[in-house]
Amino acid sequence: MEKEEKIKLSIIGNGISFEREIDQLLAGQIMASCLSGSRLNSAQPSIVNKTSNKIEKESVVEYCDRFSPKRNPDKILVFAGYIREMEDRDSFNSGEIKRLFRDAGEVLPANFTRDFKWVIKNGWFAPDSVKKGNFFITKTGIKVLSDGFPKELIEKTKNRGNNRKSKK
Repeated sequence: MEKEEKIKLSIIGNGISFEREIDQLLAGQIMASCLSGSRLNSAQPSIVNKTSNKIEKESVVEYCDRFSPKRNPDKILVFAGYIREMEDRDSFNSGEIKRLFRDAGEVLPANFTRDFKWVIKNGWFAPDSVKKGNFFITKTGIKVLSDGFPKELIEKTKNRGNNRKSKK
């Protein structure tokens, strides 16, 4: 049996010096985080088991609980994040998001198509140019997810309806 090659991780800075050998998967995750410039959110637990350096799988319910989305578009983004992170796929279709609503025990939005289009309109998803009918999470969508749906974002992206006048 071939032994997995280890990578040497060194962090040196203002009064700190850390060195450790880690596996290639963890090194790749660290590099991706560093290169993307995204900050790790301490409010969201890491999915890397620190003793074995292996990714621990979460159920769709556990993943959803990490983010606590309130609105349907937020839930749609979280379910796409689940596909990206737990299923290790970059693209998805609307049917897969509907499946995750059921798997998570969530009620499918009465107007799912409107909510899905809303997510696209806000720049959180974009159509996949390679696979027709599929979408991917944009940098904006990843940032929204990693920031945990801050209040100012919720206010900024409220669906204000079509401003119809009510009948008297």
